[in-house]
Amino acid sequence: MQDPSRACYGPKHVEVAHERLAIQTLLLTDELFRNSDVATGKKYANLVDSAKDSGGTVHIFSSLHVSGEQLATITGIAAILRFPLPDLEDIEM
Repeated sequence: MQDPSRACYGPKHVEVAHERLAIQTLLLTDELFRNSDVATGKKYANLVDSAKDSGGTVHIFSSLHVSGEQLATITGIAAILRFPLPDLEDIEM
């Protein structure tokens, strides 16, 4: 990816990008999506549905696969954005 402001990771940054309808591709681990805490699991399930509804694609990575393990090291959630959001870096995680 050539423009780092077209990607973000972490729940707060992804949430803000989603509010701005900027998510082109949502990436998350199955551990977040199938969280044992019902409220947390529901939050991520709603995010997945909403991202799909706004025309985005969603990829859920298995925590048992190396790709899921790597995503988990950077919070378990990331997004590739439709357009740059350079001000995301200013938002506290």
